[in-house]
Amino acid sequence: MKKYKVILTLLLVVLIAVAAVVSTGVLDIRKKATQVDPRSGNKATSTVYTDFYTEQRSAQLPLMKTDFDGIYYTMTKEGEVAFYEAANGAFSVLPEAGSYEVTATCSDQPLTATIHYIENDGHTFGCGLFTNLMHQDVLYYDYAFFKVTDMFESYVDTNGVNYHNRGGKLLLIDTESDRFYSDEKVYSEAFVLNEDHSTSLFLSNDQRAVGMDAREKTDYKMFTDDILDQNDTRNVLFFSSRYYVDYNDGGNVDIFTSGGSGTNIDNVRYVIDVDGLYFWNYEDETYFFRDNDDGSFTLKAYNEESNETRPLEDFSGSLKDDYIVRGSFIFSKKTGHVMNVLTGESYDLPYTAFGASFTADLFDVSENGRYCAVRGVAGNNRAGFGVMDLLSNTMIAYTDDVFANIANINLLNDGTVILSMAEGENAANYYQLVGVAPAAEITDAEE
Repeated sequence: MKKYKVILTLLLVVLIAVAAVVSTGVLDIRKKATQVDPRSGNKATSTVYTDFYTEQRSAQLPLMKTDFDGIYYTMTKEGEVAFYEAANGAFSVLPEAGSYEVTATCSDQPLTATIHYIENDGHTFGCGLFTNLMHQDVLYYDYAFFKVTDMFESYVDTNGVNYHNRGGKLLLIDTESDRFYSDEKVYSEAFVLNEDHSTSLFLSNDQRAVGMDAREKTDYKMFTDDILDQNDTRNVLFFSSRYYVDYNDGGNVDIFTSGGSGTNIDNVRYVIDVDGLYFWNYEDETYFFRDNDDGSFTLKAYNEESNETRPLEDFSGSLKDDYIVRGSFIFSKKTGHVMNVLTGESYDLPYTAFGASFTADLFDVSENGRYCAVRGVAGNNRAGFGVMDLLSNTMIAYTDDVFANIANINLLNDGTVILSMAEGENAANYYQLVGVAPAAEITDAEE
């Protein structure tokens, strides 16, 4: 709640705003945003977090991304799932299409989860959870996140089978519990989910080694959500660090391709020595990062037809420590520089909006690439949060310790910003702040 002012005119404004809350349940701060000509640059920093949001709601858990823009899910640690749809600056509960039980065998252990799913324009997204508390008879595994999505349409295995045409889905499993609330999951297990909900292995496990935890190594074949959309050809590209040290320990990683000879259909190196779990198929080339072993790394492009690799852009520092990659954008935490790796377009987030200094730790960008958001520590040692419209080069910035408790940032293509906030540093409950990007605020102010 905003502090009441002693000046009568300001008190009247506050009372009107409170009346709006009582009647609508939503305080639309866009109407009182500072009116600034977009051509004049950034808006002044606000130190009141309530100046950010237009709506506060409670899903009690962090909202996590589905495969569909504007549709999110929450999941409890008991595997209960709820779906939400964001539209017109607010979000509401979205009924699921159904649920079913599925079992996948990992390291000879049957992992079972209940999949809750939704459908949109003929596409499917589903998720479920396995924990050892649910199935105490399972050894080696205490956690597994299940994701169900569309099977690659063009993929054909060595027997000529197109699972997509047979109605099959792709089942992916992430076994690292520290990524439970993260949108950056790494799936180390992959299966074909048949129409009858039975499962079969997707890509071979030949030569897969066993780790010190008695489980098959999780770096043998790795998928991320970002690379799923990159696979639109007959063969499927994925990551593997086989023959190296474990990837989680900072070892090398290669891009592999399916379609090898014999039964070992996923043992063909496509691009070697890749830095980070990122690649983009663009204009008949595959873009990726490669570490230069001198405190820098380079964006490169591999052409399969010519078997040649060419450099595109050099970056100073460490990809892992100094940058955040979201979609096709790479963001420098130190400088605020944002670059689209596919088009070369670049932008600079004006850190001066936060004060004397700013150190970023979270970054997100809308799917259409127009809006971005950043969180970090501002010059006054308080948490800072900013939203920028890259098209109009306009940013609004806020400093408030409330932003230190952001669990997830979600940006929609219409400029809606949804923050999942923890109620305290180690809170078990969460709430959502829904705001808008600066261009939308300026439009309202002009009206």
